[in-house]
Amino acid sequence: MAANGVLPAPRRAVVYALAGDSPSVLPTAVSALRALAPHATRLIVTVPSAVQDVDLGLAEFNPQIVHVASARFTPSHYREALDLLAPVRDEIDEVVLTGDGWLGPLDSFDELLARMDAVPGDGWQAAEIAGALDASFDDQGHPLVAMPWTWFVARRTLLDSAAWQRFWAGQERMPLPAEHERLIAPRLIDAGLRIEYAFTADRYPTANAPVHVADLLIEDGYPFVDRGFLAWYPTYLDRHGIIGKDILDAAVARGLNKDAALGALARVVAPRTLNANAGLLEILPQKSVVPGSDTSGLRIAAVVYARDLPEFEHLCGKLGNLPAGFDLIVTTTDGRKAARIERFVESRTLGYARLDVRVTPSRKGRDMADFFVGCHDLLLDRDYDVIVKVHARKHVEKTLNVVRYFTRYQTENLLASREYVQNVLGLFARKPQLGVVFPPTMHIGYSILGSGWGGGQYRTSAVRLLRKLGIHVPLENVSPLSPYGGMWMCRPQAVAALAELRLGYRDYTSAGPVKGLARAQERIIAHVAGGSGFYTQTVLTPAHAAISHTAIDYKVDQLFSTTTGYPADVIPLIQRAGRMSGRGIFGLSRMYLTLNRPMLAALAAPFYRLAYTAIGIAKLGRRGLRETQRRINNRRGGF
Repeated sequence: MAANGVLPAPRRAVVYALAGDSPSVLPTAVSALRALAPHATRLIVTVPSAVQDVDLGLAEFNPQIVHVASARFTPSHYREALDLLAPVRDEIDEVVLTGDGWLGPLDSFDELLARMDAVPGDGWQAAEIAGALDASFDDQGHPLVAMPWTWFVARRTLLDSAAWQRFWAGQERMPLPAEHERLIAPRLIDAGLRIEYAFTADRYPTANAPVHVADLLIEDGYPFVDRGFLAWYPTYLDRHGIIGKDILDAAVARGLNKDAALGALARVVAPRTLNANAGLLEILPQKSVVPGSDTSGLRIAAVVYARDLPEFEHLCGKLGNLPAGFDLIVTTTDGRKAARIERFVESRTLGYARLDVRVTPSRKGRDMADFFVGCHDLLLDRDYDVIVKVHARKHVEKTLNVVRYFTRYQTENLLASREYVQNVLGLFARKPQLGVVFPPTMHIGYSILGSGWGGGQYRTSAVRLLRKLGIHVPLENVSPLSPYGGMWMCRPQAVAALAELRLGYRDYTSAGPVKGLARAQERIIAHVAGGSGFYTQTVLTPAHAAISHTAIDYKVDQLFSTTTGYPADVIPLIQRAGRMSGRGIFGLSRMYLTLNRPMLAALAAPFYRLAYTAIGIAKLGRRGLRETQRRINNRRGGF
């Protein structure tokens, strides 16, 4: 013991495991290691095969790197590091097993380490996890996977024990790897060793406190935020009343950089999942400015696809809500329209600094082709901090009410008023890792929810695009978080990867390399941003939040009217039955067979396809007859 009565710090070897869910070292891992390094006599980092450029990312710490064969973390990675430490065991007093499964530390490790260094025993764990393993939702794209442990300390007596050797010798025969962190302490205790907990389960209302009531642990001084739960199936969090936003806010109060954490999470969590679990919808006021929304330093450009001139003239009224001094870039389809646009804009006081009207050679790909091909220089030159992408075009296949609400929903939720625009732009000013902002999926007059991938065709194209870009952000199974409708605000660098592909207008035709390229691009905007370390937020005005929530509340109530229990239990059952793929007896019978007689369903599938084809042809025929009759009647009536 030191002269002042304080125990000397133990010689501590820290084994830090990377999860392998990102091809590069996450910035949050670098921050964690920076805080860990002063407490480590030796620092070992285990690196799964999926992680690249690790030496560059960790150079400042000069750790001992252990490359492991598996692509993702398994508990055996710790065993490989422990084997490496065996020859120098006499030079260390304890080994810490941890990794990049957590965000933090909140405040610092100092208080926790000082408290637990004074507690005798063979080892200790940060928090007791006594509850059952959380559910896995494999078919929904949310399997329960093993993540690096939060914090387990093995002291010399434990390292030299037979029970410790037996645990690692038999860990491959244990239950799921995701359970090993919760099993190690009880098994060692059962073997007669003394393992303590810094935060015991009996102090909290649930046995799995680190994720189910993480905010309570954080308030008690727990320095970690489990990042894994933010990738869980959102309806499972809903089932347990776990509010990710509240947990993050509690962590922010203890020093977490939320913006940096979300930027890192955007690399490894599907955007719609992160949006739901972290509560990334902002409802911003229209008549007042949120404190801290200083946008004076932002360089802003508005990029407008103007195919329909009356719609463009209407849109200009909203563009005038942008801060004075923005640049206005308009793309259109021919020189005559370009001349009319110039005359109209110059006759109005919109507050722009520079007008640039561009004539693009093709209508294929519409606003997406014009943005990523016709305006690719705006994304690559970095002359702007924020680009506002909007369009003015007709919607010939929709009814008047649907078109009117679509236009309102898209433009007002980005450009409702001067104060509202400043509030949206203020998000970019306050949050350096925020990459894209757009309204949530529109569901009034549209049936996008549940079918955002267009029956899977756009998902196939999205996979090809992301593979070409080298982006590994997970794709959603059902519908991606996407600016359906093609209007958003973004940092140019968040979506620049799509411009760097150097696509041409021909790529948007049927001869292009990716089917439905424009729609595929639209659906991966948030994924592209995530691949560059930027997260996505959705925004609504209070008026549209009221319209949207009341409508969706009623629809969800009706959709669940024939089920009982929580959505987390019901949705997987419904999804196993597959899509209804048609009304009436055909759709219901196919779902029944898929759920209860899968082999018979596979045999009957060709007959169902024939039946659907025949029904579709009949519908088209009836529609054609009605249209022909309508035209005949119009001619007879003189119209």
